Amino acid sequence: NSTNMNIRKVHNDRLDSRKAALIGLKPDLKVSLMPSDLALNCRNLCREYYDLMDSRSAYVNKLQGELRMAFPQYLGIFSKVTTNTSLTLLETYTSPSAFIEADKQEIIDIIRSTARFGLTYAKNKHNAIIRAANSAQAFGYMIDSNIKRIRLYISFIRKYDEEIKGILDSLHELVDANEGTDFVKQIHLIETFKGAGFLSAVSLMGEIGDFFAFSKPKQLFAYFGLDPAVKQSGKFEGTKIKMSKRGSAIARRVIHTLTLQSIGTSRTGEAKNPVLRDYYLKKCESKPKL
Repeated sequence: NSTNMNIRKVHNDRLDSRKAALIGLKPDLKVSLMPSDLALNCRNLCREYYDLMDSRSAYVNKLQGELRMAFPQYLGIFSKVTTNTSLTLLETYTSPSAFIEADKQEIIDIIRSTARFGLTYAKNKHNAIIRAANSAQAFGYMIDSNIKRIRLYISFIRKYDEEIKGILDSLHELVDANEGTDFVKQIHLIETFKGAGFLSAVSLMGEIGDFFAFSKPKQLFAYFGLDPAVKQSGKFEGTKIKMSKRGSAIARRVIHTLTLQSIGTSRTGEAKNPVLRDYYLKKCESKPKL
């Protein structure tokens, strides 16, 4: 494939004609460099993690949609509708009428046992739930299929949580079993970067595979698909600047998160990473955003 002869996503007359001439003529075309088994294991597990997280998010959105129609005020009671306390209560009672008819002490006991807060917290949450349930009697609309779907979505979310935890445990075991290797040392080095956690570091190293596969920083930049796509032919030259997005989507996802942390400011207005923020602001003056 001539497209894979150049890591950059560049289309112009000079490079396109060179690619065409090289196909079938050059016996030493570059071949893929296979990463180590450790890197492949990390890559596969991280990709599965992000895939499961995306699927979980879809069911969380569906759950919120059902509650927005049938039990709208419930969404504001807990910090997240997917906390263990919230899911346990919805599994047990589900409908506003069931909450109203339920024993007060029973609900309070569930909140205390799952949220691990005091009695005052549990009573306040119970009162908020009852107020929301009374409001839902007037403003919400729930039928049997809504109850079925809410419980179904909760079961899916719990299953995803279980599998996601299993993948994270496997990643920790994999890294712990290979302490001392260059690959794991590079993971720990990335973890020292502000905003980078264990998962971000492992995901990034899993996608890179081996730094020695890149002889220049620009090659690594292009491998992530962060370089601008160039389109030029004859007198025509494209003016819309976009990222090539040719490399790993997961690596870009991690880099994007780390970048936002690096160029952002704290609540007091101080730069989280003054050096990188100053560099970013200077680049904004001369470079178009991708």
